[in-house]
Amino acid sequence: MKETHRSPLKLILGIVTVFLLLLLLGVGILYLKIQEPAKRSADFARLQQEAYQGVFFSMCAPEAFPEDIYPTYMGYDAVGCSHRIASFSDLSDYLETAFSSDNEVTHVFLMLDPLLLWDSSLHRDAQFSASLEGKLLAYVDTYTGAEFTVIFSAPSLAYWQSHADGDLDTYCNVIRVLAAPLSARENVTLYFPGQEEWLISNPDAYDTPRELNAVAARSTMLLILSGAMQYRDTEDYNSLDHFSALVQQAVSSPATYPDLSDYDLVFFGDSVMGNYKDFASIPGVIGALTGAKVHNLAVGGSSATRSNGENASFNEVVENLLSTSSLSLPDDDKLCFVINYGLNDYFEGYSLEKYCDGLENGIRTLRDTYPNAHILVISSNYILSFEKGTAPKGDDGNVLADYVTAAEETAAAEDVDFLNINEVLQWNADNAAKYLADAIHPNEEGRWLFGVAVAHEMF
Repeated sequence: MKETHRSPLKLILGIVTVFLLLLLLGVGILYLKIQEPAKRSADFARLQQEAYQGVFFSMCAPEAFPEDIYPTYMGYDAVGCSHRIASFSDLSDYLETAFSSDNEVTHVFLMLDPLLLWDSSLHRDAQFSASLEGKLLAYVDTYTGAEFTVIFSAPSLAYWQSHADGDLDTYCNVIRVLAAPLSARENVTLYFPGQEEWLISNPDAYDTPRELNAVAARSTMLLILSGAMQYRDTEDYNSLDHFSALVQQAVSSPATYPDLSDYDLVFFGDSVMGNYKDFASIPGVIGALTGAKVHNLAVGGSSATRSNGENASFNEVVENLLSTSSLSLPDDDKLCFVINYGLNDYFEGYSLEKYCDGLENGIRTLRDTYPNAHILVISSNYILSFEKGTAPKGDDGNVLADYVTAAEETAAAEDVDFLNINEVLQWNADNAAKYLADAIHPNEEGRWLFGVAVAHEMF
């Protein structure tokens, strides 16, 4: 982003470009004047009248980011904007209103769209720099007692696959220009959700190619509040380099998945599947990538073996499904059952014989009712707890690998498909911590990779 001397032709083209940008900006300003005053007025009234310690101003789908998470998870109240911030000047109006209120503002959350900021500065370096200095950094430097959390927008991978040639370099360059002075301030922390493959690659996380939906926005904010997704520029890791490599790979070699849009997938399992029910769950990822309708019947703490009257074992969940008809399932040639048990069977030391019996009985019951349905058994994933799954359990002293082998043998005996997820993911003692939330359950990235592996194996 540097000024250069132009030839007459380039000068004419530049004038035309500026004219078009001014026209677009004028249209945008007209829209703001006609459509947005009510939102702005309501926002300013809240900022002036309500009691709060934090504010959230967003250039991307502000309505998707909930206010309730701040008192619930952070212990303070925050006011969010309903108006979509459109420029540095717009942002400055909001910051000025908040800081001039009777509140002591200690937390400022800003969701910035680099492309929109560059467009609103008419693609002029000088104007961009002046606006950044006077309309954002000035507040950061003046109100040093406030913590500024700056979040860069995260357009979807689908967006970048359509715009990588034109917008990608601009997006990255603007982030670098923003990050350099902001990261030098002690009261600023930068976050970059765009570096997270599990987020930007999941189509079910987005309302539009450039904006997260409410569920994904909430998940993203909770992770940011926990300190995850920070923008990093170190010798070991550069967020933008990682992001650019991810996008370039997706553009040059787009991933393909089977089209299962006319299929229903029913998932049975324990907390690895059952603790998560949204777009970032393993079933959610598989549904998003294949287009299938998913039904997550997994129950945390359950096993293939257990029968304790809580309707939690594999067989009990199957019987409940068949007896209550709680799901409206299609013809069985458009139906797939996905089964993932083994961790709790190992933790509780159930014998391999009982484990195999549990899998066998559940599979046979499903097949009796849905003879043409596809059935896939998935092994349990690699864990770090219980001596990385090597601590002997039960009277026979079995280790986790024994349950993986038993699941594979049962699937073969019942003539159903089997996926050893560990052979695909290659998690081990050196890298598993990156993919596990708590030594057992996959985190967001782990669930994404798990789901991708299963999606590739479907049919």
